[in-house]
Amino acid sequence: MKTRLIGLGMATAVGLALASVPAAAQEKVKVAIGQMGLWDTLITVFAKENGYYRELGLNVDTMKTAGGGETAQLIITGDVQFGMTIGVLSAISTFAKGAPMKIVSSEIIGTPDVFWYVRTDSKLTKVEDINGASIAYSRPGSGTHLTLLTLAAHLKLSPKLVSAGEISATRTQVMSGQVDAGWSVPPFGLDMVQKGEARVLFRGEIVTPLNDISIRVNVANATWLAKNRETARKFMIGYQRALDWMYGAGKEEAIARFARFNNLDIAVAREAVTYYPKTMIAIAPLMGLDKAVGLALEHKMIREPLTDAQKKELVDIVYDPRSS
Repeated sequence: MKTRLIGLGMATAVGLALASVPAAAQEKVKVAIGQMGLWDTLITVFAKENGYYRELGLNVDTMKTAGGGETAQLIITGDVQFGMTIGVLSAISTFAKGAPMKIVSSEIIGTPDVFWYVRTDSKLTKVEDINGASIAYSRPGSGTHLTLLTLAAHLKLSPKLVSAGEISATRTQVMSGQVDAGWSVPPFGLDMVQKGEARVLFRGEIVTPLNDISIRVNVANATWLAKNRETARKFMIGYQRALDWMYGAGKEEAIARFARFNNLDIAVAREAVTYYPKTMIAIAPLMGLDKAVGLALEHKMIREPLTDAQKKELVDIVYDPRSS
């Protein structure tokens, strides 16, 4: 018992010491987050709010971007050190062009969260009806882009793909008739369905060829990472702690914060979270890189396949909770 008390005392002392470290003495990390406010894009925010980064000696500054393209640009210029939730095709394409970018973790496997919707008066009633129709995705190389490209090839359809930008911009284009179908991620868009203004046309989970690929990834500036790998490791440890909290003891609190962040009814927020199974949101391993490279080549996002050496250079999983 005495030994245990000593151990607890030491742990408390360490915790207090870390908590008392002034912000100026902590390592600063800037993070760009695409579509901040979705359940999975709040992981970094919750880690910061819960004090996990502070305990690890990090001073994390988050900023919202419109999506993967803007996030990638901030990584390339070195304005931020981390970029969260970038489409894997975009990451591969950016790296192939010589940009200083590394994939440091998986973000989500497959596309269980995304769905496509139409106005209630639309003639589109099933997924096969998208042949020849204008269907929106976010940005080139994004997870929504890859999902539509794969869906079209899988079902042998030829929709007109339109880069419509973030969720709110896509919503405007759908409801004004500029595009036939738009993309969204819960909870956004569910309000229109509940009000009878829109219908869900299909969900990303039907695109089964993507269910073993890390569709979105988290990336870091390669130049910074080469000199600060331990800092990057600490960052991902904090990220994983928040993820475990969100699906464990803190789930109800996390859902409540998710609802408040987006001004949602708690029931809508709770339903939205069901679109994000924990088994699909894991930082390691990175799934299906070879398949993703093949898709990037097939869809002309890269001119030639990456060599084994290039793939090794592209990926640096700085923290794997399975082996910690």
